[in-house]
Amino acid sequence: MARARKLVVVSNRGPYRREGGRWIRSAGGLVAALHPMLVGRGGVWVSAKQAKDFDTVQGGPEVEYELASVRISPKLQRAFYLDISNAIIWPLLHSFPTTMAVADAPWDRYVKANELFADVTFEASKPRDLVWIHDYHLMLVPGMLRERRKRARIGWFCHVPWPPAQLFGILPWRADVLEGLLGADVLGFHTQQYVDHFLDCVDQYTDHHVDRSRGTVKLGRRIVRCLAAPIGIPVQQLQELAAHEDVVAELARIRKKVDGRRVILGVDRLDYTKGIPERMRAFDRFLSKNADAREEVVMVQIMVPSRTDVQAYKDLKDEIDRLVGDINGRHASTGRIPLQYFFRGFDQKALFAHYRAADVALVTPLRDGMNLVAHEYVASRIDLDGVLVLSEFAGAAGFMHEAVQVNPYDVDAIASAIGEALSMPKAEQKKRMKALRSEVLELDVHRWADDFLSALEHG
Repeated sequence: MARARKLVVVSNRGPYRREGGRWIRSAGGLVAALHPMLVGRGGVWVSAKQAKDFDTVQGGPEVEYELASVRISPKLQRAFYLDISNAIIWPLLHSFPTTMAVADAPWDRYVKANELFADVTFEASKPRDLVWIHDYHLMLVPGMLRERRKRARIGWFCHVPWPPAQLFGILPWRADVLEGLLGADVLGFHTQQYVDHFLDCVDQYTDHHVDRSRGTVKLGRRIVRCLAAPIGIPVQQLQELAAHEDVVAELARIRKKVDGRRVILGVDRLDYTKGIPERMRAFDRFLSKNADAREEVVMVQIMVPSRTDVQAYKDLKDEIDRLVGDINGRHASTGRIPLQYFFRGFDQKALFAHYRAADVALVTPLRDGMNLVAHEYVASRIDLDGVLVLSEFAGAAGFMHEAVQVNPYDVDAIASAIGEALSMPKAEQKKRMKALRSEVLELDVHRWADDFLSALEHG
């Protein structure tokens, strides 16, 4: 029996971080999926995010596979990560071109960082290894690696949306990005729509032949396959977490604090793509139209700090802070604050207790590649109740058909959806949630990883 090929994972962030003198494995879905694969197959995880820790701390975490760090100076990291990846590529791929800061952008620094990743990946891998590169930070690495390893099996996965060709064409370096990505053998996207958008870009901005019926691009004798591979969550693990005694105890504390009120929950990272101001305005509109609800409903917004050194994010935080004050000033009564707002991260147990406490989850990004908060909320509902209100512009909307779907730009529509969700009969809730849980199970992250690697290994 042929021995399984070793796996080389390449991502900006690594699977471990140093916290309180200890190495902590990330709880994210990508690590949950790929960690056991690397343990089983053997291999290497190449990353840069924690390079400073590997350089300054004696020894690294003890794991059953190798960890290779890309040494990137703070100056290069800022240019590559903040000035290009987050200030230009992130808004472009999320269809927010007006927030792009292209003038005098240090594109050469993005190229340099990708070269460093390619160098370390080349040194850490062997010709037969499977190389799986992740996300928009590293879109040139497939092509750079292909130049050195003509017969390598290289994959790349896009964890964010891919925009229509007319929007992507704004990027001054569009040809460089497309040629870089086409160095891979398999390109993965969350949805078929994103695949179609990518193929449109290749068709419009390169001379390569696109076969839309097969989802392929031909480069000489080499064929690049583009596939829809929707990511999910570690369903079994998170369902078990939802039933954990610590979660149940925290759930009881939350219910005591809300004192019989219905709970509407939002969970997001601070980002202009998440639609947080629109969601809060919709809640304000709902309370204005339903005066009795002020005593009966509480909205809990958990917002995890992110990119707080970027001006656009500082401005967004200021806007949200003002909205929270305005809404509570208008609708609060003694002892009853309608909008509770947390600007900090929650550990998984506390987060899942809030999921279980929520009668309604408002997941209303303006644009999102998939949105795993929606998946996590559904996985937490082991009692089969609760209602998911979901943006039609999240990738998850293409799979979670029993959610109450809304246009996240339409404040009145979201306000109406809140009312619909709160008044939904229990039988209807259970019917919808049962179907949603079936859909989430189908999109399990381990199955996603298995399917992508199978496509990469076997063509």
